[in-house]
Amino acid sequence: MIKFKNYLWLFCIAFAIYSCSDDNVLVNQEEEDNETSTDSTEDEVASEENENTIDVATELVANNLEPHPMQDVARPGYLESIVDPSFGTIIRRISDAGNGGVIKPMYSTIQAWNADESRMILYDQTNGVHQLLDGMDYTFIRNLDDVRPDDIEQLFWDFNDPDVLYYLDALTDDFIRYTVSSGDKEVLVNVREVSGCDGNISMGNDVQMMSWDSDVVGFRCDNDTTFAYRLSTEQLITIDLDDVNYIAAMPAPSGNLFYHNVSSYDANGNFKVRLNKSGVEHSCLGQMTDGTDTHYSITFAEGPNGGCLGDIIAFDLNTGDCIPVISTDLGYDYPKSGTHISAVAHKNPGWIAASMIGYEQDGQSLLDQELVIARVEKGNVEVYRIGHHRADEDEFDYWGEPHAVISPTGTRVLFGSDWSGSEDGTSVESYVVELPSFKQ
Repeated sequence: MIKFKNYLWLFCIAFAIYSCSDDNVLVNQEEEDNETSTDSTEDEVASEENENTIDVATELVANNLEPHPMQDVARPGYLESIVDPSFGTIIRRISDAGNGGVIKPMYSTIQAWNADESRMILYDQTNGVHQLLDGMDYTFIRNLDDVRPDDIEQLFWDFNDPDVLYYLDALTDDFIRYTVSSGDKEVLVNVREVSGCDGNISMGNDVQMMSWDSDVVGFRCDNDTTFAYRLSTEQLITIDLDDVNYIAAMPAPSGNLFYHNVSSYDANGNFKVRLNKSGVEHSCLGQMTDGTDTHYSITFAEGPNGGCLGDIIAFDLNTGDCIPVISTDLGYDYPKSGTHISAVAHKNPGWIAASMIGYEQDGQSLLDQELVIARVEKGNVEVYRIGHHRADEDEFDYWGEPHAVISPTGTRVLFGSDWSGSEDGTSVESYVVELPSFKQ
């Protein structure tokens, strides 16, 4: 009997221990189930957020030549946005010029945003002054009425310091370093004195940015000689060419090559190579994804060696060879009129943007009235159509052209438009396509 009681006592203890252990297992299992359920819910939320982010990107199909006819949509109000009904991208209006007014980008070849995209510049043609805006929310800060550049598109943001820009003074020919926050001005060089020019100093036509280290700038003296000046070494470089053609040689992003007419020149200004290009057209200097200095241009005829015909052709400034980006060889139509290219995404080399006005100007055919971006890598070119700009020259002539400008990171595209439709010709305003990759 004593042994039985002992066995019974031991059995009860063992049963109690097992029960407690089993309860713990059940509790732990429930906690794990709850955690799994929570994780699953969080994953679903994250997935939904990603899907919301990707919704716009689903419209950005690479190398899509299918029709995306332009549709009527009301012009957004100041600082308001619309979704482009044909491409699904966000387009935000960032100016308020008023009836008959014009506020637009300086030009496609000139970067509108500063180095960190916290500030940007537009040109108020109505009042003849540049506007400084917040680069993220686009609110007006002030007029830059204390600078007088030689031409409206000749304000150059520093590529590293977001508080600095440069310009050639229209009256003195001083090349000036301007601090935006304080308004301080520092004369870096007088280009007339350093070059010995006794004629007209100019940085045009089709002016480009400085080299991407903010060190080299190009200019010309009358129609006689074109120069470059390297600020860091105080070196004047004379470009060795016979026909200036009223065009100043412009530095490539590396600062070690120059472009003029249809040729490239080395760091000392000596001829390097003739591009396989038929003639001078709207163009922009930039780079490919591997950092190759590149001349991006529209061409309306094949080059001397054949090929190279299209809305966007990339010319290697080292070899003169071309890479089709948007061309007849790739299935696109004959190049559109009013094409302007912007290759100034210096934080994301190889990304470019362009605007095409087109011949029909109704947005019903491929690339007509369209905005595009492209990633240019040798052997792998991707083109994305991102919206209709709804701009023309009917009411505002030159000022009505869109002149698309890509941001330093390549995540936004600025353009001007008088907004075809019921409000066509009311005013030319500035708009920004905010791509899915843009994070405010």
